[in-house]
Amino acid sequence: MITRRDFFKLGGLSLVVVATPKGFDVVKASELKRHSPRLWINLSEDNYLTVFVNKSEMGQGVYTGIAQLVAEELDFPWDRVRARPAPAGKAYIDPYVGSQLTGGSTSIRHMYEIMRSAGSAMREMLLETASKLWKVPKSRLKAELGYVVDTKTGRRVPYGKLASTAMKLPVPLYPKLKDPEEFRYIGKSLPRIDLEDKVNGSARFGLDHFFENQIYAVIERSPFGGRVVSYDASETKRVKGITHVFRVGKGVAVCGESPEAVLEGKKRLKVKYSRSSVGSTEDLKKHYLDLLKRRGLVARSDGDPREAYESSAKKVEETYLLPYLYHACMEPMACTVKLGKDGCTIYAPTQSQTSVLRHARRITGLPESRIRVVTTYLGGGFGRKSNSEFVAEALKIAKKTGRPVKLFYTREDDVQSGWFRPMCSALLRGSVNEKGIPNSLYFKIAVPAVFEWAVGKERRGVDSAAVSGVANTFYEIPNVHVEFVKSKVKIPVWFWRSVGHTHNAYIMETFIDRLAHLGGRDPVELRLSLLETNPRAQGIVEKVAEASGWHRGPKEGQALGLAYHYSFGTHVAQVAEASLIDGRVRVHRVVCAIDLGPLVVNPDLVVQQMESGIIMGLSAFLYEGVRFKDGFAVNNNYDTYPILKMEETPDIEVHIVRSEGSMGGIGEPGLPPIAPAVANALFRITGKLITELPFYGL
Repeated sequence: MITRRDFFKLGGLSLVVVATPKGFDVVKASELKRHSPRLWINLSEDNYLTVFVNKSEMGQGVYTGIAQLVAEELDFPWDRVRARPAPAGKAYIDPYVGSQLTGGSTSIRHMYEIMRSAGSAMREMLLETASKLWKVPKSRLKAELGYVVDTKTGRRVPYGKLASTAMKLPVPLYPKLKDPEEFRYIGKSLPRIDLEDKVNGSARFGLDHFFENQIYAVIERSPFGGRVVSYDASETKRVKGITHVFRVGKGVAVCGESPEAVLEGKKRLKVKYSRSSVGSTEDLKKHYLDLLKRRGLVARSDGDPREAYESSAKKVEETYLLPYLYHACMEPMACTVKLGKDGCTIYAPTQSQTSVLRHARRITGLPESRIRVVTTYLGGGFGRKSNSEFVAEALKIAKKTGRPVKLFYTREDDVQSGWFRPMCSALLRGSVNEKGIPNSLYFKIAVPAVFEWAVGKERRGVDSAAVSGVANTFYEIPNVHVEFVKSKVKIPVWFWRSVGHTHNAYIMETFIDRLAHLGGRDPVELRLSLLETNPRAQGIVEKVAEASGWHRGPKEGQALGLAYHYSFGTHVAQVAEASLIDGRVRVHRVVCAIDLGPLVVNPDLVVQQMESGIIMGLSAFLYEGVRFKDGFAVNNNYDTYPILKMEETPDIEVHIVRSEGSMGGIGEPGLPPIAPAVANALFRITGKLITELPFYGL
């Protein structure tokens, strides 16, 4: 963690593009404070506020939440607030992670004080400007709902009339922030700021940008664990409009004057590949189960789990197998690039502007000051669009062809490009004492190292994503062993919403229910006993039990299942009410309780993110999993990779619990508990633990 004082001292030495009332200027980041209004705010003369947001809007509501922080401190009318993507550059990095990145459920947490301080600084600068203009003491002026007001005479002037002069003043080093009792907006469910654009059709996504004289491009990709040996483009070049065919990245690029031309040209392309090292789904299952026989790296070792397990009268062992998952963004990858000798413009639906800039500098040879990255709306991200391979491909194609290019992935291309949530297997052993309380836990997981794939090179030690939520579990079990075995399968893996928590929560929470059953304990009461040292965790379990009517029991023919998990600074517990008829699962109702600390910026955004995570996690539990043959994904569109349908969506009830502690995130924590909650409900119906997903099988 860094102090607020150090926070404001951060600043790069590069040239960056920043927004001013007159447009875009190039200024030195070293001349700007991190919370400078010149970076984040534009007040137009007709008194509209535009907030420049350094986080990507992919449906999670970050434009609204960030703008809410600025509007609060600036005291500006919400109906006149707008949000736009900030330029890419060092001035806009998230100082906690050292890059301009949207991920890890960090956007509001990391930008909270910066954006509030920017609004507060702007307010002080406006008051100072009015004080000098009117020649009155600043102390008798106030800023209120877009106007500076002289409290003695009633004279007032819109912020926009003062903005250009105010922007020239020194930025206050430590602007005073409002006390919580003064909040007008923070804590309120203000309407989403991106809603109008998306309703009226003006929202621009990755595919919605065009340059004069641009061409289109698609890529024929090699199998995972294989490569392109040779290709024959003779038939492809017969298609009218085809302009270029050449190797790029992991495949062969087909370029032309229209989307129809390149798709037809790609269909006619004849490619020979080397033999894939990946094989089939059954080969992968065997591989992951075999890995559990190997010795791994120890992530945690408390007490003597083996002795406690062997000496216990009641003990159980389970093996889990979970599949690769596709991100299934509504908008597949797309990028539009214009590259010339003097500069480069990139339109990209990216979660990582810093990564895009790095690729652009390397491929074009241009300095950062001549590279313009415009972040479009993202039609879903879920971590996938923090990987910038698709931007690098577009840049290489533009450089090779000498023309502006729009690279787009079809749905099938999107699946074949990989970067899935990792497949994993796990071996668990546990035992309970004479009171039915767990006294040992052995957890071994075999899984690829996500962070190795992210940095592009092998790393030593335990991959933190592999054991997240388990090595640091809040459950007080005296004898615990957590071990990681790395899989080196050549299938690209990446961050999938909630990363390692998505599979670890499922494994851990279903096994806790298995231990509860073994010891004859109620699942809620058992968890409360294991969480005695963490009142926030206990409180969230108690809340969801109360709100769901756990102790009253389910409706006839149904069962209740509970799961709790802590991730990204947030405690979440969920109860699923489910039934099983003729092998078909119906989840009727989900009650969710969330504790993300003492402060909630926009309660509606929290509810929306919990609903979104629950739906996505339920979809993965029931249906999702990538199948492979000869190194290719064989279920490569929604007809063969089904996701949850609207009519299958349960009633969802969300309860926000406020408590003392640090602020948590909301984008990901709602997802991990839902699959184990449903599985635990089904366990109560059938008596069988579900140890392989998806429920309906691969």
